[in-house]
Amino acid sequence: MMEARGVKAVSEIAEKKVANFKHEPTRFFVYSMMAGVFCGLGMILAYSAGGSLATHEATAGMAKIVFGISFALSFTLIVYAGSELFTGNVGVLTIGVLNGSVSLRDGLKLASHVYLGNFIGATLIALLIGAGGLLDNPETAKYIVESCAIKMQLPFLHSFVRGILCNMMVVLAVWSCAKLKSEPAKMMILVWCVYGFCTSGFEHSIANMALFVMAFVTPFTSPEITIAGYLGNIIPVTLGNIVGGGAVIGAVYYFLGSRSDSEKDTSKIQIA
Repeated sequence: MMEARGVKAVSEIAEKKVANFKHEPTRFFVYSMMAGVFCGLGMILAYSAGGSLATHEATAGMAKIVFGISFALSFTLIVYAGSELFTGNVGVLTIGVLNGSVSLRDGLKLASHVYLGNFIGATLIALLIGAGGLLDNPETAKYIVESCAIKMQLPFLHSFVRGILCNMMVVLAVWSCAKLKSEPAKMMILVWCVYGFCTSGFEHSIANMALFVMAFVTPFTSPEITIAGYLGNIIPVTLGNIVGGGAVIGAVYYFLGSRSDSEKDTSKIQIA
């Protein structure tokens, strides 16, 4: 069964991640920071490209399409340059824990470590982008600020559900890549899934971290951009990302790819 091979492959990835984390935690933290950096780089490209189209009536309809394709830069760098992204790890670690290749305690510790590294990397790259004057461009800056204002005003439930939908797409990309051997096929599924969640308007917690800092530091910021709005989006989106990547995709594909109770001792799942 193809799903069984997928569970085995992802479980091995989870086991290797935990081993690397325990062996070289500082190096692993830097990898986590790099994923935040790559999300920020994808954000500035996507909003620069989308903003240049959105401000002109003739091209406004193309803005979201170009935006979604442009943000794929982030995930191709995350996968091929090497880094650790919280949202993708949610799915990998869920399958690893359920399959018994890593303990729940180690999985939670690693995920928390990665989340903090992503936050620091995303924040630093956003500040660097601002220091470079790239947010002084009114087309880019206003597109960022308008988008952030909408995100920060979303009801909790909307942010939560959009977080679920987003990480379903992210973890589906990770799951598919783990089963594929062809590099062009991996690239295609990455771009397609990123395009899907960006253009559809789903919410990614780490990308939003970088985006919100850009909205704070641009000269075109507005009173609608607040710390309360930041937290009001990031908290439900993060929770949604965990549910979408872990409970929906990770757990479901583990169930589909795992053997029956008569074939496998479920007591193998570790708690600590």
